[in-house]
Amino acid sequence: MRRNLRALLAGLAVATAAAFVPAGAQAAGTSSVRAEAAAPDGFLYAWEHAHAGGAHCRWNQDNGNWAGCRNKISDVWNNGFPGRLQDVRLFWGTGMTGSWVCLHQGESIPDLNAARTVFTAPGRGQGQLVNDNASSHDWVDAC
Repeated sequence: MRRNLRALLAGLAVATAAAFVPAGAQAAGTSSVRAEAAAPDGFLYAWEHAHAGGAHCRWNQDNGNWAGCRNKISDVWNNGFPGRLQDVRLFWGTGMTGSWVCLHQGESIPDLNAARTVFTAPGRGQGQLVNDNASSHDWVDAC
């Protein structure tokens, strides 16, 4: 019994330590621990403030007008399914218009402002920060 309890406690200690990875230990790039930890659920997530703070929205289909989240987001995560329609294009304008930037399947940008992510495709809004400027999105096979 004591041996089983020790093994259980040791296993819990290892699992707990693995769950608390310091920010500096994350791989370089825009992927966060949450993108690596959660199984894909088919949704694009957007939060008002960096690091999943404030109000949030989520979608599992194209959306031409983010309404409550339009021009207010500072954190995005594509937790879509791999395969067809796995990537998301975030657009500067409503109705999937203007410049856009790609968010690949599983990609997370927990602080759009700090990452200095900009709209890169030709069109209105090109070169502007995505932070507090995204208005719509669509799902695509690849971008």
